[in-house]
Amino acid sequence: MNPDNNHFTPAQDAIRHAILDASRELFARFGYKKTTMEDIAMALRKGKSSLYYYFKNKEEIFQAVIDMESEMLHGKLKAVVESKNDAATKLKDYVIVRMETVRSLENYQRVIKEDLYGGYDFLLPNRHKSESLEEEYLKIILDEGVASGIFQVKNSKTGAIGIATALRGLEIPLFRGVDNMDDFNNQLDNILNILFFGVMKR
Repeated sequence: MNPDNNHFTPAQDAIRHAILDASRELFARFGYKKTTMEDIAMALRKGKSSLYYYFKNKEEIFQAVIDMESEMLHGKLKAVVESKNDAATKLKDYVIVRMETVRSLENYQRVIKEDLYGGYDFLLPNRHKSESLEEEYLKIILDEGVASGIFQVKNSKTGAIGIATALRGLEIPLFRGVDNMDDFNNQLDNILNILFFGVMKR
């Protein structure tokens, strides 16, 4: 049985969240492929059959975990976009918050590292939703920057897609080549310098 989330009682919703919390930790430690439904049930001290009341299978649990981590990321990015800062500061903060947050989300980052969703076809809807939202956030910042005379961008939608694509392309080499926070921050500074050279009005 796998009822709609909206029909859960508060107690059932708490159990569902406990399943996601335990699964998130196991996926981060062992990876999606090596983690089993038995592992999740054991971590919760429940029978495996009880998990199927809340989720159809391991794929659905992992999708929910990635959704949860995506919501954490986009919640922080939305706060940057809605801040009172000027567009230039917002764009800098956006890149820093984005990269720092992705670095801290182990499952989200693991999926990125493992061949850009290779083998995770069931996560494509999550990916498309996340990419569209990011492009929307960046377009808002670029539009603000153009309106205030800070940025020089002919087409903010295309510009947003370009920046979002560049940031996604930098994730793997950035996370792979960084051993500590100082290196990570230096790499972020390099990204910001390259990015701003292209969009700042001169």
